[in-house]
Amino acid sequence: MAKTSKPSSASKIPWRAIIIVVVICVAAGLLAWKFDIETVHDYASGLNAAVVFVLLTLLPLVGFPVTVLHVVVGMRFGVPLGLSLVAVSIILQLLASYALVHLFRAKFAQRLASVRKRIPKAAHGSMCLFTMLLPGVPYFAKNYVLPLLGVPLRTFLLVCAPIHIARSSVAIIFGDKSDDLTPARIIGLSVYFSLTLFVSWWMFRRIRSQMDDKKPRARASAQAKAA
Repeated sequence: MAKTSKPSSASKIPWRAIIIVVVICVAAGLLAWKFDIETVHDYASGLNAAVVFVLLTLLPLVGFPVTVLHVVVGMRFGVPLGLSLVAVSIILQLLASYALVHLFRAKFAQRLASVRKRIPKAAHGSMCLFTMLLPGVPYFAKNYVLPLLGVPLRTFLLVCAPIHIARSSVAIIFGDKSDDLTPARIIGLSVYFSLTLFVSWWMFRRIRSQMDDKKPRARASAQAKAA
């Protein structure tokens, strides 16, 4: 009697993550109403622009939460300039990550062993996309593990930079509008977050299923050649 396979966790819609994001947006709105968020904006506006950009670029390389920095950038520069500066910082971080991995390969291999085990073998483009969508892996770990797996610099930049930049826009917009979080804007941000998570989940599931389908074919091809 054939065993019925249980659906994998990747096939389930990430309701928990979506609910958490909605709760965060609502909580942020309540905090903005309860506390003087304008004072925070005034403080952010007084920060030295050069210092903010340097910290924005360097801190994520050592594991600092990048979303927090993107929110601050949204407060300090607004959406158009903030998104431009974040895009530049992301490209610099990818280049720096690539260089650091090639300089200290053994140390990165040891520290990122657990992440490497979660990434299946695939073409470099698919590998990058899979890793970018992999849930639960920090920003800096994704940037370090892909060069460690032998992804060429060109593919690394072309796949990873657009995804990182697109995701950063959420935090930047939130930072820019955090001093005027009306109920409509909270709902809009919640919907935007939820759609982003849903699309990421759908793409992750599709890529994973495609990789799983290729494994039996590769084994059959190898067995045929051996015969």
